[in-house]
Order: sequence, then C-alpha cells, then structure tokens
Amino acid sequence: MSTPNERRLTQARQAALEAAERAGIDRAFISNLVETFYGHIRRDERLGPIFEQQIGDNWEPHLATMKTFWGSLVFHDGQYAGRPMPAHLRLKDAVPEDFQIWLGLFERTLDEIDAGEEAYRFFLERADRIGRSFQMHMFYAPGE
Repeated sequence: MSTPNERRLTQARQAALEAAERAGIDRAFISNLVETFYGHIRRDERLGPIFEQQIGDNWEPHLATMKTFWGSLVFHDGQYAGRPMPAHLRLKDAVPEDFQIWLGLFERTLDEIDAGEEAYRFFLERADRIGRSFQMHMFYAPGE
C-alpha cells in the first residue's frame, strides 16, 4: 500500500509523461536538443572557449549528463542526481552577459529543431530560470 506522498509523486510523474507526450517530447527529442545546443556552444566564439576550458575532451560524458538532466526535468524520473552549481562556479572567465548568449543559443536551437509550441515554451522557460539561477549564484554578492 502506498502512502499519500508516494501517490502524489506517481500522479505527478504520470502528469509529466502525459504533458511530454502532448508536446512531442521524448528521449530522442531531448538528445537532439542537447546535441544541437552544445554544438552551437562549442562553435560560439565567446562561450566555446569557456566550456572547452572546463570540459576539454570530455564532451560525451557531459552530453550524457545534460540529457539525463533535461530528461529528469521533463519526465520527473529522478534520474539526475547531480549538483551543477559547483561545476559552474569553476567557470572563471564567465561574465553575467554570457547568460544572454547562452539563452539565445538555446532559443535558436529550439527554432532549428522545430520544437512545437508547448515544447518550445517548456524548455525556454526552464532554461531561462536555470540561467537566472546560475547567474545569481555565480555573480551576486550581497552587500555590494
């Protein structure tokens, strides 16, 4: 017998799966999104070197992690258990304005892969929130 909390989690996961299906989001969509987006990142003259400095030749593990991360956001499957902030705090050459470039590349990617309206909105809203959160943690200094 399940607890009320377990039932709520199951219902939330089911609702997430149904919403993803309606929006045309599946694992293949997420894989394409991540691969395309990070292709843009790597070629960007500003962001490419920043990411390259941190990731080096280890792009495949990073891409796999990002696919798991976005899959967890979409499907509520709990597969991602990482802590992204410490890695981003090591990006010493990053400046607050880089997040606008990052978000612009994300939006461009959604356009290129023909994300439907629901998928476009879902991913862009979350990317914007994530970017703002990282920006605040990386650059906001209370008392300045």
